[in-house]
Amino acid sequence: VYNPNFLELNKDTLMTQVIPSNQGGAVDSWAISPTLPNGLVFDTATGSISGTPAGISPQSTYTVYGNNTGGGAIATVTIIVNDAAPSSLIYSPSSFTLTKDVEMQSVTPTAGGGAVVTWSITPSLPVGLLFETSNGTISGTPTVISPLKTYNITATNAGGFGNVSITMEVNDLPPSGIVYSAHPFTLTKGDPMVSNTPTTTGGGAVDSWSITPQLPAGL
Repeated sequence: VYNPNFLELNKDTLMTQVIPSNQGGAVDSWAISPTLPNGLVFDTATGSISGTPAGISPQSTYTVYGNNTGGGAIATVTIIVNDAAPSSLIYSPSSFTLTKDVEMQSVTPTAGGGAVVTWSITPSLPVGLLFETSNGTISGTPTVISPLKTYNITATNAGGFGNVSITMEVNDLPPSGIVYSAHPFTLTKGDPMVSNTPTTTGGGAVDSWSITPQLPAGL
């Protein structure tokens, strides 16, 4: 008997050694069929299975034989070796300051460990931006203003998952085309001027106004 007798392992990750137990007479020799996945070791003196799997292997059942001069007994062990979990996820850059209605430069992450099967992100990106679930690429043109937020990205395969965080904000377009219709102003001391409010012909909405140097006294 092997306990456990189902081993789900990860490529390049050391497994916990499994040693069989038996009743009846002492086992003189052990054998296994078929051969274990590359990197795993079967000890013919003890029947133990140990090692670090070096490649991916589909789910397979292995038959173990324990023998002595009185005869033999068998046990079965099922082993599957998944790819290594994704690791060392990197976005470069990892912080994004974007402008509304301006296309961003797309960025694709790098990853170590096993090959990534799927990518996911939470929360959703600002409207207009795209997240590609096949390779983690972020691209697009943001169409709304968004405050600074942290986004958590997960890369997954059969062996597990890896995480990375990025930050992103979307600012408004700068104002442009500021026009005073009465410019230039020719005023007379002591006479009230006709107020003049500027207009903008492009860019984002104006949040605040300032002027330099200070206006003449009285204005």
